[in-house]
Order: sequence, then C-alpha cells, then structure tokens
Amino acid sequence: MSQENVKIVRRFFEHFSRTGEADFSLIDPHAVFDNSNAMLDGAVYRGHDGVRTYLSLLREMWEGMRFEPTEFIPAGEDQVIVPFRMVMRGRDEIETVAHAATLYTLSKGKLTQAKAFQSKADALEAVGCGTRAARCRSGPH
Repeated sequence: MSQENVKIVRRFFEHFSRTGEADFSLIDPHAVFDNSNAMLDGAVYRGHDGVRTYLSLLREMWEGMRFEPTEFIPAGEDQVIVPFRMVMRGRDEIETVAHAATLYTLSKGKLTQAKAFQSKADALEAVGCGTRAARCRSGPH
C-alpha cells in the first residue's frame, strides 16, 4: 500500500501545481491539515472547507506560490513524507524561498491528515525514522 499512497500524494501535488487548487477527490471530507508546526501560520484546518480556507489565506498573503516536492518518502504502510521547496512571490514581486516537509496520512486511498514540519528531519523524527529516509522506505516502524 505504501507505493500506492506515494502515487496518490504525487497526484495531489501534480494537480495543485497544474491548477492552484486542491484535488478534493483525494482528500477525505473529515481530513485534518495541521499547520501548528508551520512557519506561515499555526492553525489546524478541518475538512474540505478548512482546506479551502487555508488556500484562500495563502492567496491573500502571496501574489503567487509554488510547492516543489523534492522527494516522496514512504513511511510505513499509511504515511508519506514530502520534503518540498515553497516559492512565494509577494505583491512587491520579490520571491521568498523556504524549505519544509509535510507528513501525509492516508486511509482507503484518501488523505486523512497532513502535518506540516519545518524540515525533513523533523518529519522523519515524528515517524521514528531518525534523520535517515532510507529507514522509512523499508516499511512500518
């Protein structure tokens, strides 16, 4: 199931890259998007309406934004860690680049939780993989 989950999370990112919108067919209606560790805001967003609110807030803050995943790391059977570059362009046309990671939890082919982390190392630590992604790829811990 972990490789199938990687494909789902990859599709989620690809859809957002193409459209600037979340693909709600991949998100459980009761999903929790937890940004309490994030650098931009510390809120927790619940359900499809919560995701819409989060995206709306991002659009208010930034003139443009891109999320560029650097890898997709299976973490056990139901989780995927995605370290990424966030490129945000302000209204003054100045770009800001930040690096972060998100831990996605999936069930029955849907994203049920997304937990933001300041770094790949923090996300790996949260699932008990230390700082070595290769340990996560081997299965549940």
